[in-house]
Amino acid sequence: MKSVKKDLFERIMKIYPTLSPKKRRVADLVMRDYKKIFLMTAREIATECEVSEPTIIRFAVDLGFSGYAEFLQFMKGLLHSELTSTERFAKASKKEKTGTTIQRYCRNAIRNLENLSRSISGTELKRIARKVFQAERVYVVGYRASATLAYHFGYLLKKIRKNVFIDTNLSWELTDMMNEADKSTLLFVIGFPRYPRRTIEILQYAKKCKMKTIGLSDTPRSPIVTLADDYVIVDIEGVSFIDPFAHIIVLLGALVHEIAFLDNQEAMERLSQFDEGVARTNEFYSVEASEENLQYRFDGPQVTSLWPRKGAA
Repeated sequence: MKSVKKDLFERIMKIYPTLSPKKRRVADLVMRDYKKIFLMTAREIATECEVSEPTIIRFAVDLGFSGYAEFLQFMKGLLHSELTSTERFAKASKKEKTGTTIQRYCRNAIRNLENLSRSISGTELKRIARKVFQAERVYVVGYRASATLAYHFGYLLKKIRKNVFIDTNLSWELTDMMNEADKSTLLFVIGFPRYPRRTIEILQYAKKCKMKTIGLSDTPRSPIVTLADDYVIVDIEGVSFIDPFAHIIVLLGALVHEIAFLDNQEAMERLSQFDEGVARTNEFYSVEASEENLQYRFDGPQVTSLWPRKGAA
């Protein structure tokens, strides 16, 4: 797979001999400090190169983009895969400060949700749901920041079907189970920038084990997408050292619902078993259980205190 950086440099070198002196200054800046470019506006680049802003736009067009906005979108792939947390924070710090931090985060989450609604079709969601439903066993995998997403999806999936396994730390148990897996087993891998190396390795190992794989990631260039048999692409808007995952949680919830709809009866039976189990163990808080517990604590024979027990003279 060609990296975004290599693709960018090849584009520049191809047109470099035909560029005007002013455009060459822009090209030199991009190749010298390509990470810095994403942190700058077209006007800032123009100022640093001592050229006009339209020159920057024409340079982007010469590279094959429709304009500077598309060029930035292309560079976004480079940002996600190569920028460090410190560099991402620097980008976030330079953004215009409008409203409070919570307001900016909410606006960003809303934009991501709107993009999700437009980009993921009902047909695509149903296709992925059916593949998860048809698998005899499902291994849900995600590491580092994506571990939270993997656990959330796996936890919900366990409520409506059996044979679901979650791995968030590349345990030896997972590799042992994969050694015994076949085409009836599905590996559902979640991975976002900067794509943990262990995530890639487990996908590669799944190929050797002849397992079916589904990837959830952010761009067509993601190594998760290129390695998986099938995939879902969810864009992440918002450059920071903290990636926004609210819309991905929504997607995973919708996917679990689609899986449940494929066999309502089985889903209801599994949910009923879950409810019965947590009721037996008092897993969740209730007023009645709380009062019984307090009575046991303070009125039982195990209590040694100066408090008189009920019924004591």
